[in-house]
Amino acid sequence: MNNYIVTHKFRSLEMKEAFAKAGEGMSDEDQIKGMTGDSAACQMSWPTPGDSLAMFCYWKANSPDDVNQMLADYDEFFEPHQFESVSYTHLRAHETKANLVCRLLREK
Repeated sequence: MNNYIVTHKFRSLEMKEAFAKAGEGMSDEDQIKGMTGDSAACQMSWPTPGDSLAMFCYWKANSPDDVNQMLADYDEFFEPHQFESVSYTHLRAHETKANLVCRLLREK
């Protein structure tokens, strides 16, 4: 599988709020499980605070089309997704302590 950083841009602030409300009560682990399939798997997401309409996610997938297919149920919330293919080394270079702990717990 390939590594992708995907920028998800909400269609509006109202859509961002509705997306957050839909995920209330779900753990990060449950949300990630809901976005995991045979050909695409969300590894981690970084929502942005305040009025920013962007959310960033790290995906492992065979192709961007596989990620788009996995996210088809969420199309009402987002503009078309933007993909950047990156190496695992590149991802690790930007890893924070909090993300490292999260990744290590998932790999356990």
